[in-house]
Amino acid sequence: MNVQMPVPYIRVNVHGTIEHLSHQAKQLLRKDVTSILDCFDEESHKKLTNYMMPFEGDKSFEANIKSIEHPFLLCDVYISWEKHFANMIFIPKGHQIKGLEEKIHDLKKRLASTDFELFEKKEALERTMKRLDELSGPFIPISEKIAFVPLFGDISEGKMKTITGNALKAAYEGEFEEILFDFSATGEIDPDGVCKLNQLFQMIQFMNGNPVKIMGIKPKHARQLHTLQVDWPVYYETSLKAFLQKIEVTD
Repeated sequence: MNVQMPVPYIRVNVHGTIEHLSHQAKQLLRKDVTSILDCFDEESHKKLTNYMMPFEGDKSFEANIKSIEHPFLLCDVYISWEKHFANMIFIPKGHQIKGLEEKIHDLKKRLASTDFELFEKKEALERTMKRLDELSGPFIPISEKIAFVPLFGDISEGKMKTITGNALKAAYEGEFEEILFDFSATGEIDPDGVCKLNQLFQMIQFMNGNPVKIMGIKPKHARQLHTLQVDWPVYYETSLKAFLQKIEVTD
């Protein structure tokens, strides 16, 4: 069966063997994938088993995908069964956030300019904004001692307040020795957002005794941080892949 879809799509049999990958799936997933387990990180394997028996209707869940560019890429996974085959679609979270963020900010401005704002709509908007902020900085455990926090969209004060609460809670509940922040998918950096981010880094260092590590700083970010005279208590890494390779060599 040759199915072409404009999204990352795979077709899997009941044994977990991949029967077909769309062009977008080949661009997203690693080249050596032959089984459905090859697509996911080990932490997501247990969650995946709940969906690998045929069922009626459609279901979805969040999981970390091992992609070509990112060892851990948070995605929405949509799955439906057709006899003995499962059809699965991967939608990376980072791809949704920028457009969704722009639409929500535009809606927020329009609501503020009207004379007949509805209280229910404002509450729904605030809930959506909070959820968006949560998705903009997911705390992803890589191992028992290492965690990864990719940042998406603009670095604003409100967004960093939400990310800080979630990150500190997760860091407190675990025993992570290394926490890495990735700026590869960030946009503009707001001075107040930088201040909140600096406070988060200091609190994490106070909790586990180690400075955080950051990566993915773009030239425009470096210029902005230099202008703001930022002095973060951090170490810089070139990439998550390079850091994990360094850990393996050390071990």
